[in-house]
Formats: sequence, C-alpha cells, structure tokens
Amino acid sequence: MKKIISVVLMVISVIILSGCLNEVTPSDVVKDMFDDYINNSKTILEELDEYVEKQDLSSEEKKRYKDIIKKEYSAIKYDILEENIEETTAQVVVSIDVLDLYYANEQAERELLANPMNFYTDGSYDVHKFIDYKLTQMENNEKRVEYTLHLKLMNSDGEWVLDELDDTTLEKIHGIYNYEEN
Repeated sequence: MKKIISVVLMVISVIILSGCLNEVTPSDVVKDMFDDYINNSKTILEELDEYVEKQDLSSEEKKRYKDIIKKEYSAIKYDILEENIEETTAQVVVSIDVLDLYYANEQAERELLANPMNFYTDGSYDVHKFIDYKLTQMENNEKRVEYTLHLKLMNSDGEWVLDELDDTTLEKIHGIYNYEEN
C-alpha cells in the first residue's frame, strides 16, 4: 500500500511540476512574436499584404517590395536581455539586429538629389525609374543596424498579451527607422 501511495504522490508531483514548467512567460510571448516575423508566419504575411496594398506602387513594385520586407523579416536576429514582471504588467527588453533598409532608402534619395537626370525619361521625371532604383538598393542592401526595444505586456486572465507596438518600435523591427534624426 505504501508503494502505491508513493507512486500516486510521485505522479501528482510530476503533474504539478510540469504544469508550472509549462507556464508561458512574457519572454516566451516576445520570442513567439519574433519567430513569427523570422518564419514569415501567415499572420505576419497577411499584415504585410495589407500594408503593401496601401502603397502607391505598381503591381510589380508591390511584389518586389513585399519580397524585400520578407527577406528583412527572415534576417532578424534578436536576444532577450531582460524580463521584469510586476503583478499584471511586464516589460521585456530585447536587442534586435535587422537589415538597415532606412540606409538603403536614404542612399537612393541622395542619388536622386545628386543626379536627378538619371531618373528622367523623355525629358521628365520618371517616378517608376526612381522606385526601381530604390527597390534595387533595398534588395542589395546587406548593412545591418541594432536597436534595443522595451516591449510591454499585460496579464489578461492568466495569459501574457503583448501591448500594441508603437510606430517607432515597428519601424525598428522593419529596419526603416530614421535613426539620423533621433
């Protein structure tokens, strides 16, 4: 009988411990978010489709731009530095390393200013010629930039939920943040 009670207590202990070990932490939620970007999850690609559709680009330019952003997402590197939990709120500090698409865009803008005639067709400015040039700069860019993000989460009914990301944080994740002005 003692043996049966010991086995039952051991099984209960394992169940209780495994339940505690499987608790999703704020860092786990942040990790899942970045993994969704890196793996080009369905949700991330749907959001990207919505964003790209709003851009004033031709169909081919939209396709190229979307491919550039997907490449940038896949190239994200991140490291969770710190997790601070206070009752029902948390902050996760993350270091990210992303492709610097802002730099590529700025290089294209500088070329336009320095050599505007390179973007003329039949005597007038050709916006699609410039967009093509800018997209090529972005496609060929290998320069990277690092940022530190402070992501906030709330505990809602026992689950950690990431607060909506502000524009600055999203720009950093997407590699388009204007770090020259800030």
